[in-house]
Amino acid sequence: MLDTELTTEANDLILVRDFAAPRALVYQAWTDPQMLAAWWGPEGLTTAVDVDVRPGGGLSLIMHAPDGSDYPVLGEFGEVIDNEVLVMIMQVERHPPAWHAMIRGKYVELGGEEAAYVGGPIPTRITFEDCDAGTRVTVRQTFPQALVRDAHVALGNPVGWRSSFTKLDAVLAKAL
Repeated sequence: MLDTELTTEANDLILVRDFAAPRALVYQAWTDPQMLAAWWGPEGLTTAVDVDVRPGGGLSLIMHAPDGSDYPVLGEFGEVIDNEVLVMIMQVERHPPAWHAMIRGKYVELGGEEAAYVGGPIPTRITFEDCDAGTRVTVRQTFPQALVRDAHVALGNPVGWRSSFTKLDAVLAKAL
């Protein structure tokens, strides 16, 4: 299994992962609704997907937890270059209130003033490049503040991505 590299820069969280599959197939796994539904979201969650992959096209990824909670990720696509770049402008405002309370609480715990907490869209730029293993995917999420990024990291954002990437490995292996 390949590991996911995590770094931060300014307000960004950057995850890099190599996948043992050709770039066109990895890109397809991000844009085909059935393939995307098979891997999006941490282990144990299922995801309902509705995507219109084109600039300005809609994005709806509703993760369903075993306890019945839903975690909608809504938004739209920005830049789309086949097999090279996807920009997903994601909104999580419809996540459960308890989730928002945890993020705000972690933000305050890390030194932020509760009144200064800023939510809003999370532009996410995904790039696809050839590499020795097959395809290198770089996910760059830009948060409104570095402290908001740090709160998301502290509450498991990278763990969720890594779990999703493990599921993506299985989807790609099955498609090869």
